[in-house]
Amino acid sequence: MTQKMMHAKLVLLGGVATAVLVLGGCTGGGDAVSAPATAAPAASVAPSSPAPETTPTDSLTGEAAMTVVGEYLSAIQAEQYAAAYALLTDESRALVGSEQQFAESAANSIVRPDEAAGYLGADGTIEAGRGPTEGTVLVTAVRDRIADGWLVRDTGAGVRIDDAGVPTTGASPYEWVNPASGPEDARRSVAVDPASPAALIFRDLAADAGVDGPGLVGFPSTVTAYLGLDEVPASSAVSDIQARWDIAWVTSPPSTETQPLTVAWEVEPGTWRTTTTAVFIE
Repeated sequence: MTQKMMHAKLVLLGGVATAVLVLGGCTGGGDAVSAPATAAPAASVAPSSPAPETTPTDSLTGEAAMTVVGEYLSAIQAEQYAAAYALLTDESRALVGSEQQFAESAANSIVRPDEAAGYLGADGTIEAGRGPTEGTVLVTAVRDRIADGWLVRDTGAGVRIDDAGVPTTGASPYEWVNPASGPEDARRSVAVDPASPAALIFRDLAADAGVDGPGLVGFPSTVTAYLGLDEVPASSAVSDIQARWDIAWVTSPPSTETQPLTVAWEVEPGTWRTTTTAVFIE
């Protein structure tokens, strides 16, 4: 029999209300894992304090964003890829390809079922805060030494997730070099070098390897970086075939506790990509 517990708490960080979701559960007997309830979990607010704002954006609450991410992860955990694919934005579907391509790439570049189970389990934590632009919410997930992140948006068809994964050309145009967790389809868990800034490299695959396709992103002229849910500055250095973005440790230096480090950028107006790596020191 499958049992799941879900609760949310609201944490006020720097004047911005941040929703935190902890999903715990136990499964037995090989039962399929059901998706979380679609209703947003009730907020727990200390009665002695005024109720904080619960809306990271004007139109989408953190709880609603986390609920959709919970449904997405539950579908992947159960290997119900059609249900997960249905929760993607139209723009992400265009980048990731068909439903079949999504299912084939999920284990390598989206979220593996075991990772989804970890995020949803008793030791996983899912948080939500403001995204890089109006109408977006950043949702992050951490368990042990792995982390992931997604942008969630309220589209005309409902609340949807941006999660494009590796381009359909089969190559990742970007990779983390500090920590050295590698390209999107490698996702190694490696301690960061705290003496150097975090760093992400974008490669021009069209120029470097002669490949082309809708998932290629080139060199984004602007990125937004987050350590946890806090926006942190990023600076770039561009050469002929690659662009490097350095992210300084200005708000919170790396520690033994795992933090998600997320970079978000617009491929074109309305089409977003993110990449997230786990940051920790041994």
